[in-house]
Amino acid sequence: MKEKIGIRELAERAKAEGAYDLALGVIDAAPPAVLMEALRSLPLDTISTYSNKRGVKEYREAIVSYLGSRGWEVKLENVMATAGVTGGIAAALLTDLQPGAKVLLPEPFFAYHKLLLETLGFEIEFMKVPLKGQLDWDEIAKKMKGVDAAVITTPANPTGQVASLNVLGRLSKAAVKNNCLLLIDEMYREFIWDNPPRDDSGYDGLNFKKTVLLRSFSKVYCVPGWRVGFAVTSPERVEEMASRHDVLYIGGSTIAQHALAVALRDNLEELNEYVADLRKTLQSNMKILGKAFTDYGFTSLPVPATYYMMLKHNKASDMAVVEELIEKKIVVTPANILYSDSAKDTGYIRIHFAVADGVAEAVAGILKK
Repeated sequence: MKEKIGIRELAERAKAEGAYDLALGVIDAAPPAVLMEALRSLPLDTISTYSNKRGVKEYREAIVSYLGSRGWEVKLENVMATAGVTGGIAAALLTDLQPGAKVLLPEPFFAYHKLLLETLGFEIEFMKVPLKGQLDWDEIAKKMKGVDAAVITTPANPTGQVASLNVLGRLSKAAVKNNCLLLIDEMYREFIWDNPPRDDSGYDGLNFKKTVLLRSFSKVYCVPGWRVGFAVTSPERVEEMASRHDVLYIGGSTIAQHALAVALRDNLEELNEYVADLRKTLQSNMKILGKAFTDYGFTSLPVPATYYMMLKHNKASDMAVVEELIEKKIVVTPANILYSDSAKDTGYIRIHFAVADGVAEAVAGILKK
């Protein structure tokens, strides 16, 4: 059997080789101190149980307040807890679709979106998008006529492309017009580099009749293992999604939801300061690694958002670059595994720059040798 190459496998290889992992994309930083304090303060003997299928009420109330602080007034009935963004996507798809339904997925893509759609038995219609510059968002609206659902990520992994609020509004209206479920993954919302996203006013202009907007705290608070996010959609869809989500995840992590409820309610200012500091660290890493790989002979594409960088190479294949860099104890992602035809070389690799203090400098030092 041919060895499978994926993000997880590359991360495991980095561990086995004692190499620096620029593949997996998990932020290598400690969570906010106030969040950990909130976790330690919980009465675990009373909250270690199942919760409402829509999620812990205090957590949902905290989300409403959190979004309100950013200028977006939503009602509690429009919000449900999810087991990360992926859990919300799965619940939404199973609410509206049956196996065999057709789902639009722009490529290159987040690898687990493709795996999720395949696992759930959906037919994927891939749509290639440019690696730099903006994609044709109106083309996505047109393609909604021929599919049952569309999954878009904004900011996008790995390209960093960002859909404006105007674009999201048009897409949400197109979803209703074409009876197409629109899933908007905003996992990297806080990592738009030229415009710190503290203002969510205008999101109430989206038509949520056929749209589900999903966010998670996995990246921004460095707690990916907590599996806690939220979805905003119509009250009717919340009820339907919650039932599917409950079957899949039995409500998600109630402990994580309680901890976030406390921190968001009592320590939002400190959390915002944490995010501001994290952004500065990632931007510094981006500059260091961008220059290092450029000096090594690669061409880096612009990074408008996220903490991923696409690098053009001139080697025999994408995997040839991976093997060359592993010899130097650096693990990167071959871009071909982010496309539907993973056997076809792209001429690119992807790195992430959400690394621990000192790692960017260490990698830069290795590439100079």
